[in-house]
Amino acid sequence: MRATDPAWIRRATLFALAAIVALSSQDAAASQGGSFQLWPHSARELAMGDTGTLLAPGLESLFSQPASLVGLNGWELGASTQRLAEGAELALSSFTAGIGSGHRLPGLRDRTLTSRHALAIAFQHLGATLADDSGWGEWTLTAGGAWSPVRWLSVGMRGDYSRGGSEDGVDDGRALSLNVGARAVVFHPAVELGLVAEDYYHRFFWKDDEKDTRRRASAQVVSLAAYLPGRLRCEVMGRYRYRSIERLAMGLEWSPWRERFHLRGGIIAHRRVEESLSPSFGAGFLFGPLGVDYGFRYERVEGPGARHRVSLRWIGEAS
Repeated sequence: MRATDPAWIRRATLFALAAIVALSSQDAAASQGGSFQLWPHSARELAMGDTGTLLAPGLESLFSQPASLVGLNGWELGASTQRLAEGAELALSSFTAGIGSGHRLPGLRDRTLTSRHALAIAFQHLGATLADDSGWGEWTLTAGGAWSPVRWLSVGMRGDYSRGGSEDGVDDGRALSLNVGARAVVFHPAVELGLVAEDYYHRFFWKDDEKDTRRRASAQVVSLAAYLPGRLRCEVMGRYRYRSIERLAMGLEWSPWRERFHLRGGIIAHRRVEESLSPSFGAGFLFGPLGVDYGFRYERVEGPGARHRVSLRWIGEAS
C-alpha cells in the first residue's frame, strides 16, 4: 500500500492520536517534591497565554509540544531569560539547540512546512531567593525528537533530567520525566490538533533518602490551532490535571509584515483553587537570521507574580 493512500493516512493519524490519549489517560500520584521540571522557554508562548505550540514553530516547541519540532528546517540556537516583575526573587534561564532534516517541498494544500525528522537539546537553570534569604537552585538537561511519517502528522518525545536544591544542601534532589506529544492537520489544511501527555513518567528522589520517591500528577493538554484571514494565527488550549480542567487559554498572533514582525496577545483562565484570568501580550522581530521575542503576563496576586520574558533565536541554514 502506498504511503500516499488516504486510507493509510487516516489509519496512521487515528492510531497516533489514540496512542497519545491512552498514555494521557493514566493517572499518577498527586504528590511531588520541589519543582524539578522543565519550564516554558519561549517569550512567544508566554505572550500567547501558553499557547502557540502548533503550526510547527520549531525549536521553541521542545518545551511544550515536542511533535512540533518538525518545524525546524536546518539548525537553530536559542536562549531566553525570565524575571518576575515583583514578589520573590526568581530567575529562569534557558539555552537550546536543534536541527531538522530539511523542509519537504510544499504541496498544493500545505500551510505548514515540516521536516521528516528533528532533534533538539536544552539546558535550563532556575534560581531563587527564599523567604529566609537562603538560595535555591535547580538545573534541567533535556533532549527531544520528532518524526513526521506523512506531511500532516508528527509525533514527538522529550526526556528530562533535573537536579538541585537548597543552598545548604539539606534538601537536594533529582528527577526524571518523560513527555509525549502528537500533532495532526485535521478538518482543513489550515487547522491543526495537538495532544500532549505531560509528565507521563516522572520520578523524584531525595538525595538523603533514595527510597522516598514521588510522582508528579500527569497532565493532559489538548490544543487546536488555525491560520485565519488577515495574517492571523489563533490557538486554544485546555489543560486537564487532578481529574479536572486546570486551565483554559487562547492566544492570537498577527504578522502585519510577513514573518519579520509579530504582535501577540493571550489570556489564561485558571480554574483550580481560585478562578482568575491572566492576560498577556508581546511582540517579535526577525532581523535576518536573528529573532528577538518579548512577552509579558500579568498574574493574580496569589500566583507566581507578573513576569517578563525575552528570548533569542539564531536560525541557521537548511540541512
